Amino acid sequence: MALTLLMTACAFARLGASAICLEKATTIPDGWQMLDEVPDPSTPMRFSIALRQPEMHGLASKILADGLLGMGDTRSLRTPAQNDVDHVMEWLSSNGISEAKVDTDWIRVATTVGEANELLDMQLRRYSYDGKKPILRAPEYNIPDSLDTAIDFIHPIANFMTPEHEVSVAPPLAEDAGLHRRDVACSPATTPDCINKLYGINYTTPDGKSCIRFGIAGFLEQWASYDDTRRSFEHSRPDLVKAGYNFTVELINGGENKQDLGTAGSEANLDIQFGMAVGYPTNVVYYSTGGRGAKIGDNGEPLTGELDDNEPYLDFFHHLSSKTNEELPHVLSISYADDELSVPRAYAIRVCNEIGMLASRGVSVLSGSGDGGAKGGRNATCRSNDGSNKDMTISTFPASCPWVTSVGAVNNGQEPPNGSVFSSGGFSAYFARPDWQDAAVSEYVAALDGHLEGYYNSSMRAVPDISAIGTRFQTVINGTPFMLDGTSASTPVLAGMIALVNDARVRQGKPVLGWLNKRLYSDDVRDVLQDITAGQSFSCKFSGGKEPGGWPATEGYDAITGLGVPNDFNRFMDVLVNMD
Repeated sequence: MALTLLMTACAFARLGASAICLEKATTIPDGWQMLDEVPDPSTPMRFSIALRQPEMHGLASKILADGLLGMGDTRSLRTPAQNDVDHVMEWLSSNGISEAKVDTDWIRVATTVGEANELLDMQLRRYSYDGKKPILRAPEYNIPDSLDTAIDFIHPIANFMTPEHEVSVAPPLAEDAGLHRRDVACSPATTPDCINKLYGINYTTPDGKSCIRFGIAGFLEQWASYDDTRRSFEHSRPDLVKAGYNFTVELINGGENKQDLGTAGSEANLDIQFGMAVGYPTNVVYYSTGGRGAKIGDNGEPLTGELDDNEPYLDFFHHLSSKTNEELPHVLSISYADDELSVPRAYAIRVCNEIGMLASRGVSVLSGSGDGGAKGGRNATCRSNDGSNKDMTISTFPASCPWVTSVGAVNNGQEPPNGSVFSSGGFSAYFARPDWQDAAVSEYVAALDGHLEGYYNSSMRAVPDISAIGTRFQTVINGTPFMLDGTSASTPVLAGMIALVNDARVRQGKPVLGWLNKRLYSDDVRDVLQDITAGQSFSCKFSGGKEPGGWPATEGYDAITGLGVPNDFNRFMDVLVNMD
């Protein structure tokens, strides 16, 4: 059972009647436990103040206008009002906080637990998720109401996101059975070569090179192995070994590139081996972002102890935002998903805006929809976290962000395929349904005919958008072949396809695709997708033991496979290349 906080209102003892509660985690997500030990007030800590971005309201219109923005254009969108910056800095100074640094739309603060508790009228405690290393958090904090229009939120004070992601791993394959070619149906295992055969991916470039940059996001100590990738290709794509095709690694905020035997990550290797196999010959870069390791301080040295409390999404997107358009990836694949309700609303909106600004600069961002069906994540409880404990289906983040193309999964080994039972989907609790989804999603809601009624809000953004094969992916990990399932598998496959489409567009003198979703929901694209009409996702288990079933596949859009599968890549590419 989730730890429910018994506070009904924010405390204003130190700040007086003019204080407001900026964030409050009424219910701590399952898996988190507050430890008995009270942190020493002299313990050093850091937090970041997210300043309001008064021009951000114009982001959507700029993206929908289809013109590419530059780094300077997006900087003007995120820049806070100078008066707000001054007022927040004055507040910090008047409360004895001397180490505060302005970083565009953020103020980075270094202080102690005692000073932070006094400043924000809170009680920091140590919390542990599933027995892992404890971190400092407070379920609520307060600011003067005079700063309400200046501050969005303070990170990561009340952030109880789940710090893990695991793909579903089957037992190791026998060596004899594991590493040899399979037929075009990708059965019993999905290999890099069979995906190309299954979807008819035969695009080549005249010189075996490409100018397209294909990024794969890596978090949570997931390291991609060069040796494992080569070994996978030796058996399934020897042409890539002969071509000397490889990936590069970019380290972000304490990320590492470990290559010792035994350090390879299942998620990282899955993404790299299949993203590269589909996306050849585009330039694949693996972004290794520090998540639970040491955070880098202002002096360039690693921070330790209570200072390494670093959550990856904001740091990752902040790093990308500092790149010029000529340095940004054209396509970005993200195989990580959090239950949306475990992500603070203000934080989710800020990250979504960061993704939108990347989209406005020509980056196609694709993210897996998750692996828990109607539950969102595998271990979600299907309850609201506002204290009411209301039964509800759960979507995932960042898939629910409308600037993200959310990728679901279908099964292998049969034609036509079924939607995978784990493929997460549903309706956002944070983001409204955009206009470009209205027609497709309204038809789906009507087709549901009352199924799951009362457990979702049909006026919100629907997930996923599109799907690809996502089961029994034969992946070499630390020298051993495993079979993995998940939207973590289907996402790099789809991203690799988009990378190839971008290569073809650039060779015709056209811009890269950038944000995809409005195009995907067009009649032209829907006509070339394989509609998936069979399968149902995992059900929630609601109060009283009710298990009404998950999201069913139907004709047209559905919340298990989205619009369908690009099973004929040449047709899919042709329509996207020829679009304006």
